[in-house]
Amino acid sequence: MALQRLRGMGVGRTSASAHRRAVSCNVINHRTLQHQTQNSQEPRSSVASQLLAAGLALGISLAGSPVVAAPQYGSLADIVRSSFEFVDENKDGVVTKEELLRTSKAVAEDVEFMLPDESQLEFAMKLFDLNQDGTLATDELLASIALDGAVGDDAIDADVVKVFDQDGDGFVSLREFKSGVPALGPNGEAAKEYIFSRVDQMVDGDNRLDTQEFANALTLMRTAVLGY
Repeated sequence: MALQRLRGMGVGRTSASAHRRAVSCNVINHRTLQHQTQNSQEPRSSVASQLLAAGLALGISLAGSPVVAAPQYGSLADIVRSSFEFVDENKDGVVTKEELLRTSKAVAEDVEFMLPDESQLEFAMKLFDLNQDGTLATDELLASIALDGAVGDDAIDADVVKVFDQDGDGFVSLREFKSGVPALGPNGEAAKEYIFSRVDQMVDGDNRLDTQEFANALTLMRTAVLGY
């Protein structure tokens, strides 16, 4: 996939967040999570990977020097906003199909990125429309990019942990988990509760997630929402 190719070239989760600290943890296998959540992910995975690859590649090229300060983030979207705000060209808070197409074309010229056709872009607009209101808000796309890069093979972005762990006690409660995940539309709150409970019950059932449990919950959430 395009995203995997870019990662092989040094573009991807590690590069995009190299200036941020990661917290080591053991993350359960992504393929296992895919089978647990959805029956068929190939169409979603392909399109999501291509478009996120476009955002990651172009965003890294525009981001410039690493951020020195350690800003406080209030949401997943905030974590990548400074690097990916170019996606919303006219800054109206909504990402259009035309804006996604221009982004994809720019990347296609630089990194042998396969340009999605119109039907793929339309599908992606619906995929990243997390609250299913018929429009793709900038924050929805940014949250998707942040969710994609939140957890690596053995580490989780410390900034992501801080967004969720609002009281700083080292654990993520159900309330914090539901608050940190963007609005997911119909049945979204039930999905958040299910994922939280599923991961928590697999370990100790103490109604809170430590760093490793939280990483697994985010990986499961990414699979359920983005399809990979």
